[in-house]
Amino acid sequence: MRNIKTRLWYLGAAALLCQWLTSWPLVASAQHAEHMNHAAPAGAAEPADHADHADHAAASYAAPAFSDADRAAAFPDLSDMPLGEMMRSDPLNKLVLLDRFEWQDASGGTPLQWDLDAWIGRSLSKLWIRSEGARRAGDTERAELELLWGHSFARWWELLAGARQDFEPGPTRGWAALGVHGTAPYRVDLEATAYVGDGGRAALRVKSRYELLITNKLILQPLVELNWYSQSDAQRGIGAGLADAEIGLRLRYEIRREVAPYIGLAHEHRFGDSRDFARAAGHDSSDTRLVAGIRLWF
Repeated sequence: MRNIKTRLWYLGAAALLCQWLTSWPLVASAQHAEHMNHAAPAGAAEPADHADHADHAAASYAAPAFSDADRAAAFPDLSDMPLGEMMRSDPLNKLVLLDRFEWQDASGGTPLQWDLDAWIGRSLSKLWIRSEGARRAGDTERAELELLWGHSFARWWELLAGARQDFEPGPTRGWAALGVHGTAPYRVDLEATAYVGDGGRAALRVKSRYELLITNKLILQPLVELNWYSQSDAQRGIGAGLADAEIGLRLRYEIRREVAPYIGLAHEHRFGDSRDFARAAGHDSSDTRLVAGIRLWF
């Protein structure tokens, strides 16, 4: 409260100083007229109209005096004003970003994949909803949903905590989630989340994106995603250790900032037991696919 009053006092003083400085060229003009009078040679008769003009300039452009009303406007009494009224408002905002909604040219059919981020909240605290999944031939191959509470702890960085639910494949799994999300140097978007489930299960997901502007509307987005698990889960086709990695490169054209179709390449590779589970199910352990989709936000 005291600091705010001190800043307002300085602002008032600055306003008075600016008002005085705006009159400075006028005062300088009057001083110039007096200098011309002083510089005239002794005994020389100055033209009467010039002398009258100098006297008129000196009389007309004097610095204005400050009134009590000016001082009251510059230094208002804030003793009874609540602190909340002095602070800038922090409105409620929201965002829904469908970062990936795409079809992939893959063996065994063309899967539809999605990656959704949505939040609602204020500048320091937000409620996050995240979802990823894939469908093939009308069946859901993979689906998960996260509900997280985010709180800003540094510029461009948030601490996230909440829960994750895996619906497919296999039985439903629940996880507690804790992670960070933010922008690293060179504007690299980084997301790292740790998960803990029942039976001592643990998992870690790291995802990174970068947006390279080729033109104002043409944007190239590299993406890397890694998934690690502490235990094997044969029912879900997941092996212990580094389970899978995805590297993607997508080129989008922003018709508007909110609507951007794209094309690209995506490479997915499974490791260890996850690779063996995929082969046993008749899937490729490593696959490079053409992708086409649309990115939307509102």
